Amino acid sequence: MKYKFIIITTLFSAFLQYGKIYAQNDMQNELNRILAIENVEQRIISADTLCAKLADMISVGANAEKIDSLQRISQLFSKDKTVGIYTWSIPAEPGMFKYYGIVKSPKEIFILNDVNINNEYMADEKFTNNKWYGAVYYDIVETNINGKNAYTLLGNDLKGILSSKKIIDVLSFDDEEKPVFGAAIFAKQDYHRLIFEYSARSTMHLVYDKKQQMIIYSLLVPINPAFEGDYRFYVADTSCDGLIYKNGKWTLVENVMLDNKK
Repeated sequence: MKYKFIIITTLFSAFLQYGKIYAQNDMQNELNRILAIENVEQRIISADTLCAKLADMISVGANAEKIDSLQRISQLFSKDKTVGIYTWSIPAEPGMFKYYGIVKSPKEIFILNDVNINNEYMADEKFTNNKWYGAVYYDIVETNINGKNAYTLLGNDLKGILSSKKIIDVLSFDDEEKPVFGAAIFAKQDYHRLIFEYSARSTMHLVYDKKQQMIIYSLLVPINPAFEGDYRFYVADTSCDGLIYKNGKWTLVENVMLDNKK
């Protein structure tokens, strides 16, 4: 009887795992289908539905985990796996994107609502899951703000046709365990996130160097002095500055070296 129970339990676990893999593959097929939809309005409607389905797939009580079969979706996690953030983009109008995101806290799943539809800076505001500065995050750095865990996020914002942006944002949770984006932990006074805008024809480095425990970024300069202040004509310089977390702030360090091999 004991062996029968073990066999049944093993088969049931295998069945659940197969069902999970099937659902993940189905989700990827749906994402591929959405990207092929020509009508922008219909594409966005379908993408909204997909986001809700993905949120339902993520377990509240379990640790945050990577969904291996999903491509084109960034998946970042805290070291203890209690927090996960999933972000991706869908093409909207030519050269524009709508951003989607899901945050898994230890107690709840939150769908993020992108409000940065006008390509504004909004560097001095805090946001929630209902009002989010949309981006696709590609790295997460764990920090501490007033004794609470917080997560500095590096991301891409490609909403502009002529320019692109990289951002440094901060995810934390309020007393009700709801997500908050933005925090006054930067050297620049009143800034809750840092936004770097540059020509869409150029590239910019924004990386976290684990060895130096530092965020390193390319300095941006206009291609011609006549374009001073018009960031559509800014390109990356060969020099870099950095930010190191010290005394509760990301503090500026000038003239740092970037390991180009990374």
